[in-house]
Amino acid sequence: MTLDRKSAVRTLNEIAKLLEVQGGNVHRMRAFANASRVVERVESDLEGMIESGEILNLKGIGRGTAAVLEELADGRRPQALEELYDEIPVGVREMLTIPGLGPKKVRSLWQELELSSVGELEYACRENRLVDLKGFGSRTQEAVLGAIRFARRSGERRLISEAWAALSLLEGSLLACQGLDSVVVAGETRRFAETVGVLDLVIAAADETAVIDVLRAEVPGVERVGPGRWVGDSDDGLALRVRVVPRAEAAAAVLWSTGSEDHVEAMVRRAKGLDLDLREDGLWRGGERVECADEEAIYQALGCQWVPPELREGGTEIELAAAGALPRLVQPKDLLGALHNHTTDSDGSASVEQMAGAARQRGWSFFGVADHSPAAFYANGVDVERLRDQWRRIDDFNRGSSGIRVVKGLEADILSSGELDIPEGCEGGLEYVVASVHSAFRMSEEQQTDRIVKAVSHPACRVLGHPTGRLLLVRPGYSLDLERVLQACAEHGVAVEINASPYRLDLDWQWAGRALELGLKLVVNPDAHSTEGLDDVRWGLSVARKAGATAADLVNCAPIKDFL
Repeated sequence: MTLDRKSAVRTLNEIAKLLEVQGGNVHRMRAFANASRVVERVESDLEGMIESGEILNLKGIGRGTAAVLEELADGRRPQALEELYDEIPVGVREMLTIPGLGPKKVRSLWQELELSSVGELEYACRENRLVDLKGFGSRTQEAVLGAIRFARRSGERRLISEAWAALSLLEGSLLACQGLDSVVVAGETRRFAETVGVLDLVIAAADETAVIDVLRAEVPGVERVGPGRWVGDSDDGLALRVRVVPRAEAAAAVLWSTGSEDHVEAMVRRAKGLDLDLREDGLWRGGERVECADEEAIYQALGCQWVPPELREGGTEIELAAAGALPRLVQPKDLLGALHNHTTDSDGSASVEQMAGAARQRGWSFFGVADHSPAAFYANGVDVERLRDQWRRIDDFNRGSSGIRVVKGLEADILSSGELDIPEGCEGGLEYVVASVHSAFRMSEEQQTDRIVKAVSHPACRVLGHPTGRLLLVRPGYSLDLERVLQACAEHGVAVEINASPYRLDLDWQWAGRALELGLKLVVNPDAHSTEGLDDVRWGLSVARKAGATAADLVNCAPIKDFL
């Protein structure tokens, strides 16, 4: 077994936290916390170091923590963790996943209020039992209750990237089987919703019986719930719906299964206005089927442009489609580069040269380096000397490279004061600054808004990064008057980022649409920390498309000289 460094760090951290919840030996707890930080910095073969005993030569690794690493390398759950699991109820351990609840607070809830599950904690919040508990208070209680509700809503959903990965894998397996005409991803996944609650597939096959064995082999626990309708679970446990239809019904089935409900209802109403009947099994005139080989033929029969799945949300898009007024949405081939990327100079895993080379392989003509500023010490933010050294290397690369230009940027922290964390004396050498909030999330709405408005008013600010600070399925964004922030960006000519990390997708598509109404430019950035991370632009482009953006609306679909 190969020991994954991240898994080792996660386990050591978990033991440290549970020891603090337990109220055990403080020195032992600190030993595991320190060991996690040491292991996180290991760059050589961790498993080899454990096997040879070399791991004990690292300052901060003792015999107890080394023993845990040895058990992990052997594929076993460490005895130290087993003992903590035996003593601390699973519900108490789950409390540690609630934002704002650290080990000390969880210990107080468990020992002083005798709460042993998240459900009991929610009930205690409703009874105001946390208000008088030391270290809590009414605001903390309110925040905990909100976090529990958010966790409950998000627990049954997956990121769009995870949904696509699961469905693509299943789609590939099914297409390799005999007897299937087509397999189409549908539902929220095809519409590129930010998160997905149910996976949907539509299979066209001459005979449903030809699909049964395939489904049973590929979908865990699949069962038939009606003619041509099957339900089951993906490999990672997300609910899956499968429709199996004859080829003649496939176009309508895909349309219907893609949704949204509002979009389909608008299509049905338009069909009725043309004396047609749009149903799940096809488009009909009287008792005769209108032959439609694909979705596009259905839209054409209703006198509409084909509506890209990303736009099928509110139903009003049908009016635009009927008028031939849908925009030509931005496409992957329109992208010429990106401006928010990290390298080994801060917390990335690849050098400037490696990242730029990977961008060139993707056909980009420019690549923006925006490593963290000094205030982001946790992310190895660059100081004056390191930033200027990076510039020298960028100049060398640009002189010797062909086909791509590296652009000198910085992701500057927006400080609590609203000032930008730009190393002193470096403003003149930077070609652009991405301004982002990474701290002080709990400011009031007015304070947070004032802070960001001040930041985007700074002459060096060219892009506002991940504007709301949300992490999908983890935390909502901070309190913010986003309308006022966007208006400030418009006033000062600042582009607004659609952070393409599938964990962020920030701005969301509704606010991105509002930004376009205000005349703002958008910029889709992967916030890449590795060469593979550059591919996350796919998810950001889907947000831009849902907002109705064209290539002309995006900074990174034009030559970099236009932006600079």
